[in-house]
Amino acid sequence: MQWSAKSESTWKQPETGNWPATCIRIIDLGTQEREYQGKTSYRRQSLIIWEIDGQVDDQGQPITISKAYTASLGEKANLRKDLESWRGRPFTADELAGFDVKNLLGKSCLLNLIKVQGQKGEKVVIATISALPKGMPAPNAPVHTQYIYSLDDHDQAIWDTLSDGIKGWINRSQERSQSQLAPSVAPTAKVVNDDDIPF
Repeated sequence: MQWSAKSESTWKQPETGNWPATCIRIIDLGTQEREYQGKTSYRRQSLIIWEIDGQVDDQGQPITISKAYTASLGEKANLRKDLESWRGRPFTADELAGFDVKNLLGKSCLLNLIKVQGQKGEKVVIATISALPKGMPAPNAPVHTQYIYSLDDHDQAIWDTLSDGIKGWINRSQERSQSQLAPSVAPTAKVVNDDDIPF
Protein backbone atom coordinates (compact mmCIF):
# COMPACT_ATOMS: atom_id res chain seq x y z
CA MET A 1 0.00 0.00 0.00
CA GLN A 2 1.30 3.44 -0.88
CA TRP A 3 1.14 6.17 1.74
CA SER A 4 1.41 9.86 0.97
CA ALA A 5 2.00 12.64 3.47
CA LYS A 6 0.15 15.94 3.26
CA SER A 7 1.95 19.09 4.30
CA GLU A 8 0.37 20.98 7.19
CA SER A 9 1.06 24.23 5.34
CA THR A 10 -1.59 23.42 2.74
CA TRP A 11 -4.40 23.02 5.27
CA LYS A 12 -6.94 25.81 5.47
CA GLN A 13 -10.02 26.43 7.53
CA PRO A 14 -13.19 24.93 6.07
CA GLU A 15 -16.27 27.00 5.36
CA THR A 16 -19.02 27.01 7.96
CA GLY A 17 -22.44 25.45 7.40
CA ASN A 18 -23.76 21.94 6.88
CA TRP A 19 -21.48 19.73 4.81
CA PRO A 20 -21.50 16.04 3.89
CA ALA A 21 -18.30 14.32 4.96
CA THR A 22 -16.69 10.91 5.29
CA CYS A 23 -14.66 9.57 8.20
CA ILE A 24 -11.20 8.85 6.80
CA ARG A 25 -8.90 8.45 9.80
CA ILE A 26 -9.00 7.39 13.43
CA ILE A 27 -5.84 8.10 15.40
CA ASP A 28 -5.04 6.83 18.88
CA LEU A 29 -3.51 9.73 20.81
CA GLY A 30 -2.68 7.66 23.87
CA THR A 31 -3.27 8.61 27.50
CA GLN A 32 -3.07 12.38 27.78
CA GLU A 33 -2.65 14.56 30.86
CA ARG A 34 -5.41 17.09 31.48
CA GLU A 35 -5.51 19.80 34.10
CA TYR A 36 -8.86 21.32 35.08
CA GLN A 37 -9.52 23.59 38.07
CA GLY A 38 -6.18 22.64 39.60
CA LYS A 39 -6.74 18.89 39.30
CA THR A 40 -4.77 16.63 36.99
CA SER A 41 -6.34 13.64 35.29
CA TYR A 42 -5.26 11.17 32.61
CA ARG A 43 -7.52 10.04 29.79
CA ARG A 44 -7.05 7.89 26.71
CA GLN A 45 -7.92 9.99 23.66
CA SER A 46 -8.62 9.49 19.99
CA LEU A 47 -8.67 11.87 17.05
CA ILE A 48 -11.30 11.36 14.35
CA ILE A 49 -10.76 13.00 10.97
CA TRP A 50 -13.31 13.63 8.24
CA GLU A 51 -12.89 14.61 4.59
CA ILE A 52 -15.39 17.34 3.70
CA ASP A 53 -17.17 16.84 0.40
CA GLY A 54 -17.26 19.96 -1.80
CA GLN A 55 -14.47 21.94 -0.14
CA VAL A 56 -10.91 22.02 -1.47
CA ASP A 57 -7.68 23.76 -0.43
CA ASP A 58 -5.38 25.90 -2.56
CA GLN A 59 -3.87 22.77 -4.13
CA GLY A 60 -7.28 21.37 -5.07
CA GLN A 61 -7.22 18.71 -2.36
CA PRO A 62 -10.34 18.03 -0.25
CA ILE A 63 -10.27 19.83 3.10
CA THR A 64 -10.32 17.75 6.28
CA ILE A 65 -11.47 18.54 9.80
CA SER A 66 -10.88 16.65 13.04
CA LYS A 67 -12.23 16.34 16.55
CA ALA A 68 -10.51 14.86 19.61
CA TYR A 69 -12.43 12.65 22.01
CA THR A 70 -11.88 10.89 25.28
CA ALA A 71 -11.98 7.23 24.26
CA SER A 72 -15.10 6.44 26.25
CA LEU A 73 -18.68 5.45 25.48
CA GLY A 74 -19.93 6.38 28.94
CA GLU A 75 -23.38 7.92 29.22
CA LYS A 76 -22.04 11.50 29.39
CA ALA A 77 -19.10 11.02 27.00
CA ASN A 78 -18.92 13.39 24.02
CA LEU A 79 -17.99 10.51 21.73
CA ARG A 80 -21.15 8.63 22.61
CA LYS A 81 -23.31 11.74 22.18
CA ASP A 82 -21.87 12.43 18.73
CA LEU A 83 -22.14 8.81 17.65
CA GLU A 84 -25.77 8.57 18.72
CA SER A 85 -26.54 11.80 16.87
CA TRP A 86 -24.76 10.38 13.82
CA ARG A 87 -26.66 7.10 14.08
CA GLY A 88 -29.95 8.84 14.66
CA ARG A 89 -30.75 6.71 17.70
CA PRO A 90 -29.25 5.68 21.05
CA PHE A 91 -27.06 2.62 21.43
CA THR A 92 -28.59 -0.48 22.94
CA ALA A 93 -26.66 -2.21 25.71
CA ASP A 94 -25.63 -4.97 23.29
CA GLU A 95 -24.44 -2.46 20.70
CA LEU A 96 -22.35 -0.63 23.29
CA ALA A 97 -20.80 -3.88 24.47
CA GLY A 98 -19.77 -4.79 20.93
CA PHE A 99 -18.96 -1.42 19.42
CA ASP A 100 -15.58 -0.87 17.81
CA VAL A 101 -14.57 2.65 16.76
CA LYS A 102 -13.09 1.09 13.61
CA ASN A 103 -16.67 0.78 12.35
CA LEU A 104 -16.64 4.53 11.65
CA LEU A 105 -13.98 4.39 8.95
CA GLY A 106 -15.46 5.16 5.53
CA LYS A 107 -18.87 6.11 6.93
CA SER A 108 -20.58 9.30 5.75
CA CYS A 109 -22.36 11.94 7.82
CA LEU A 110 -23.48 15.57 7.85
CA LEU A 111 -21.21 17.95 9.77
CA ASN A 112 -22.45 21.27 11.10
CA LEU A 113 -19.41 23.55 11.14
CA ILE A 114 -19.31 26.80 13.10
CA LYS A 115 -16.76 29.46 14.03
CA VAL A 116 -15.60 29.84 17.62
CA GLN A 117 -13.02 32.05 19.27
CA GLY A 118 -9.85 30.10 20.02
CA GLN A 119 -6.59 31.06 21.71
CA LYS A 120 -5.07 31.94 18.32
CA GLY A 121 -8.15 33.62 16.85
CA GLU A 122 -11.29 32.34 15.20
CA LYS A 123 -11.38 28.71 14.16
CA VAL A 124 -13.94 26.42 12.55
CA VAL A 125 -15.06 23.45 14.64
CA ILE A 126 -17.62 20.67 14.45
CA ALA A 127 -20.77 21.70 16.29
CA THR A 128 -22.88 18.63 15.54
CA ILE A 129 -22.69 15.37 13.60
CA SER A 130 -25.77 13.72 12.13
CA ALA A 131 -26.78 11.15 9.55
CA LEU A 132 -27.19 12.32 5.98
CA PRO A 133 -30.76 13.50 5.41
CA LYS A 134 -32.91 11.17 3.33
CA GLY A 135 -32.57 12.00 -0.33
CA MET A 136 -29.15 13.67 0.04
CA PRO A 137 -26.58 12.02 -2.25
CA ALA A 138 -23.69 10.28 -0.54
CA PRO A 139 -20.39 12.17 -0.61
CA ASN A 140 -17.87 11.42 -3.33
CA ALA A 141 -15.39 8.66 -2.52
CA PRO A 142 -12.64 10.11 -0.29
CA VAL A 143 -9.42 11.21 -1.97
CA HIS A 144 -7.25 10.97 1.15
CA THR A 145 -5.95 7.58 2.26
CA GLN A 146 -8.14 5.97 4.90
CA TYR A 147 -6.45 4.41 7.91
CA ILE A 148 -6.45 3.74 11.63
CA TYR A 149 -3.37 4.34 13.75
CA SER A 150 -3.12 2.57 17.09
CA LEU A 151 -0.40 2.80 19.72
CA ASP A 152 -1.17 -0.81 20.56
CA ASP A 153 -0.35 -1.90 17.01
CA HIS A 154 2.18 0.65 15.78
CA ASP A 155 2.48 0.94 12.00
CA GLN A 156 5.60 2.85 10.95
CA ALA A 157 4.27 3.51 7.44
CA ILE A 158 1.24 5.29 8.85
CA TRP A 159 3.31 7.05 11.53
CA ASP A 160 5.54 8.54 8.84
CA THR A 161 2.53 10.24 7.18
CA LEU A 162 1.20 11.89 10.34
CA SER A 163 1.68 15.64 10.68
CA ASP A 164 4.31 16.93 13.10
CA GLY A 165 1.50 18.35 15.24
CA ILE A 166 -0.22 14.98 15.63
CA LYS A 167 3.09 13.20 16.25
CA GLY A 168 3.90 15.71 18.97
CA TRP A 169 0.48 15.15 20.52
CA ILE A 170 1.01 11.40 20.57
CA ASN A 171 4.56 11.78 21.88
CA ARG A 172 3.19 13.60 24.94
CA SER A 173 1.13 10.55 25.87
CA GLN A 174 1.97 8.33 28.83
CA GLU A 175 2.52 5.43 26.46
CA ARG A 176 5.23 7.26 24.53
CA SER A 177 6.88 8.89 27.53
CA GLN A 178 6.99 5.59 29.40
CA SER A 179 7.83 3.57 26.28
CA GLN A 180 5.06 1.13 26.99
CA LEU A 181 1.64 0.49 25.54
CA ALA A 182 -1.57 0.81 27.50
CA PRO A 183 -4.38 -1.74 27.07
CA SER A 184 -6.60 -1.13 24.08
CA VAL A 185 -9.73 0.84 24.83
CA ALA A 186 -11.68 -0.53 21.89
CA PRO A 187 -13.86 -3.57 22.65
CA THR A 188 -14.07 -6.49 20.26
CA ALA A 189 -16.19 -5.75 17.22
CA LYS A 190 -19.63 -7.29 16.95
CA VAL A 191 -21.67 -7.24 13.76
CA VAL A 192 -25.07 -5.58 14.16
CA ASN A 193 -27.35 -5.99 11.16
CA ASP A 194 -29.40 -2.85 10.71
CA ASP A 195 -29.53 -1.16 7.32
CA ASP A 196 -31.12 1.99 8.74
CA ILE A 197 -28.06 3.11 10.72
CA PRO A 198 -24.61 3.96 9.33
CA PHE A 199 -22.71 1.80 11.83
